[in-house]
Amino acid sequence: MTNILIFARLTVLEAARRKVLWALVGMAALIIGLSFWGFSRLPAVHAFGTQLSAANSHLATAQLLGFVLFALSFVGALGMSFVAAPTIGGELESGVALSLLARPASRSEVLLGKWLGLVSLAVVYVVLVAGAEIAAAETGTGYRVPDPVTAVALLAAQAVVLLSLALLLSTLLSAMAAGVVAVGLFGTAWVAGLVGDIGQTLQDSSVAEVGTVDHLLLPTDGLWNGVMNAIDQTSLMTSFSDRLVGNPFFQTSGLTITYLLWSAAWLLAVVVATHLRFSRVEL
Repeated sequence: MTNILIFARLTVLEAARRKVLWALVGMAALIIGLSFWGFSRLPAVHAFGTQLSAANSHLATAQLLGFVLFALSFVGALGMSFVAAPTIGGELESGVALSLLARPASRSEVLLGKWLGLVSLAVVYVVLVAGAEIAAAETGTGYRVPDPVTAVALLAAQAVVLLSLALLLSTLLSAMAAGVVAVGLFGTAWVAGLVGDIGQTLQDSSVAEVGTVDHLLLPTDGLWNGVMNAIDQTSLMTSFSDRLVGNPFFQTSGLTITYLLWSAAWLLAVVVATHLRFSRVEL
């Protein structure tokens, strides 16, 4: 256990020295700052010569908050993938892994330590960034997010799923390729989920199944749906239900316990697969 914590600490320190991490923080700060400015001006917006009603203002806030959180999650996915991928892949390519494993530490300890360090980094990033964005929306418009804790927790889970996938890919591909593929799969999963939403809107079961399969193969978009449900007020979804059908930034139902358990099992399977692959890699 001591070795695992040592490698976790070293992973966090190594990530802190990478420019991509600080670029990620800078981009997130810029997005939050600009969105706060937008939120603060939203209550004074006029449409067709009249000021927005409180209900319409809150509807616009919820949609904008969902869009900004998605932008932050995409920036986070991009950054975390390129932080996670070199953690194993880069060290395998450079030969650093050989010196690490020459010490009295098993491959399992090295891998779990690095994974734990990356998870800690991702969770702290998501909590700070998503928490700041939700606070900006609430301060600027008066809109109250119904379940901010669940929203932040699911965003953190999404980040952990993606970095775990990037870590697995880094044992199979070069560090750069692993990062690119991880981000590509994240984007593909979101598009497939959108296709599924369109299928539900059109009541086309075959198209809707695309989203269902997508949520099982890669849980990132399924977890994102849970985030959207957590930030949407029930009263808004009831009042504007006819406008929200098929909207990727509104979800009328939360995640089931079964799906959360599936996501946990998926994550465990990826971590186990990474361990099995890393234990057989020739140094």
